[in-house]
Amino acid sequence: MRVPPELRIEAPTPRMIRVDLVEDPHAHIVCRACGRIQTVELTELDRHFLTELAGHHPDGWSVDGIAFSLMGACRRCREGPRP
Repeated sequence: MRVPPELRIEAPTPRMIRVDLVEDPHAHIVCRACGRIQTVELTELDRHFLTELAGHHPDGWSVDGIAFSLMGACRRCREGPRP
């Protein structure tokens, strides 16, 4: 299947698949416990920093997208099951 350039399909872990419209650079936060993914809003300064960082890639590599992921635990998983 050919994926349109404006659509990215990723499988960050074996139990989840994420489909999102690409907006480079972009960021997400991922819950390690349940796999929930939420977009993290970036400021123009954040976007500038990530774009600059992408320029520091190793020799022989090229960069065709910028995605930043934070890992942690969502509120639901931190609070545990409700009685």
